[in-house]
Amino acid sequence: MSVAISGGGPAGLMLGLLLARKGVEVTVLEKHEDFLRDFRGDTIHPATMELLDQLGLHDRFHKIPYGKFQNVGFGKDLQVGSLTELGLRYPFVAIAPQWDFLNLIAEEAQRYPSFTLNMRSQVVDLLPEGGVRYRDPGGEHELRADLTVACDGRDSLLRAKAGLPVRTIGAPFDVAWFRLPRRDPDVEEFYYRVAPYKWIVGFDRRTYIQLAYVFDKNRREKLIADGIEAFRDGVARTVPELADRVALLRSFEEDVSFLDVQVNRAIRWYGKGLLLIGDAAHAMSPMGGVGVNYAVQDAVGAANILSDALKSGGPVPEHLLRAVQKRRELPVAVMQRLQLLMQRRLIEPALRGEVANVPKMATLMRRVRPARRALMRLLAVGLRKESIR
Repeated sequence: MSVAISGGGPAGLMLGLLLARKGVEVTVLEKHEDFLRDFRGDTIHPATMELLDQLGLHDRFHKIPYGKFQNVGFGKDLQVGSLTELGLRYPFVAIAPQWDFLNLIAEEAQRYPSFTLNMRSQVVDLLPEGGVRYRDPGGEHELRADLTVACDGRDSLLRAKAGLPVRTIGAPFDVAWFRLPRRDPDVEEFYYRVAPYKWIVGFDRRTYIQLAYVFDKNRREKLIADGIEAFRDGVARTVPELADRVALLRSFEEDVSFLDVQVNRAIRWYGKGLLLIGDAAHAMSPMGGVGVNYAVQDAVGAANILSDALKSGGPVPEHLLRAVQKRRELPVAVMQRLQLLMQRRLIEPALRGEVANVPKMATLMRRVRPARRALMRLLAVGLRKESIR
């Protein structure tokens, strides 16, 4: 049997690798020419690192320079606890550039003769008989497949083509992403600051700082209308350590990328010969940085359920596609519910111009050990940890 995967992100590449290891013919179509793009999720959670161990990629992953987060919380006054309490093999979240992670998975997958990765190949339609139509520099082509997997993001074309409806859960904020150079190459820089009407979070990316400026969805037009100078001033006042670098932000068009934050979930993750996983099935909030982990866990769950049927040939039975959704939907729904709770308690007050004291939830978690450990395990591992079979 053959599988066509639309999208070379964490879900698509991991699924492609796992199926190729089983001898399934799989082609991943990625519209960009490489993975070197800014403003993608960089958080590699403990559960994902354990999966990399299962794949024999431990040494290669840990050669990638990355930062570490061990403490769970939101700034100095909102610490909940440390992942070291959980007894995990990896008691931290690694902050590793996503392009390094994707290159690692792609290189491993290309060791298998049944795996093909086509870059600069944009999927444009579903084929009624199974597979996709895609466009590359050589023109338009058809790729017939017994199963098509949509890993093409929160605005999934294949999901729309299949007419699979989405339940919008909502998020009250958007994010302006930008980057500034590091001040000292020998000192890691991480920032977390809350001020009226905005949050600013900064992650060290080896040669520069990637920053997220979180603001109310209703304020995007005003933010742009106020101009880049006002934006620079807001950053400098909120994070004074960056004041000597904000002048490098010349314009919104050149130096700032806006993310329309969505939290949603497809009502049905499958159709005839089609499966949705990752953001195509469920867009997650940036809260907790869990997007990569949930995409990878989706891929592992799908591979475990579908591999035998794919190897045996013939159409994939619908009940197996339904089984993928049944296994992965509850962990996703629980995490989305937690993200909404954090948004309401932590972000929305700031976006209304309020900077509250330590929320009761954080205080409770610090005092009640079982609740604290349950929250941290949910963030670090998920409700249901997948293991490669």
